[in-house]
Amino acid sequence: MKKLFLVALLALAGSGFLFAATDGTVGLSGTVADTFNITFSATSYTGTMNDDGTDNVWSVSTVTVFSNFKNWNISVSSQNLGNLKLGVTTEVIPYTFTLGSLVTDGSLGTPWTSLDQARTPRTGTAHALSIKFKNTTGTYWEAGEYTDIITVTISKD
Repeated sequence: MKKLFLVALLALAGSGFLFAATDGTVGLSGTVADTFNITFSATSYTGTMNDDGTDNVWSVSTVTVFSNFKNWNISVSSQNLGNLKLGVTTEVIPYTFTLGSLVTDGSLGTPWTSLDQARTPRTGTAHALSIKFKNTTGTYWEAGEYTDIITVTISKD
């Protein structure tokens, strides 16, 4: 009987090892899709140029950026190097631009680029784009239609 009890005890102890818990790991990975785009409230603007000796300011558009990237920047350039130009003539009216709180009265004689920016809220970050041209010279501007094209670009490092 003692042998049977010992065999039963060993069998029970041995079966306990069969049900013992062990550790394991599960690897997790996921991908967050890129969110990186820009919208404009207006893609063209036609304004009145008051040739009365005072500055003219045009509220051109609201530029809204949506980004889930850190360290992106926004660049602004001008086809006519920061000038409204009269057709194919050499007549120009220089202007400066403002882009929200990023730059005020900036020159576009060369392209302008912001410092690196942070991720935006889900609603985006809006920047009002305006241009200002001074009308303080002693002569009138040449009559006609003046134009320029401003390009706004976002890029990430």
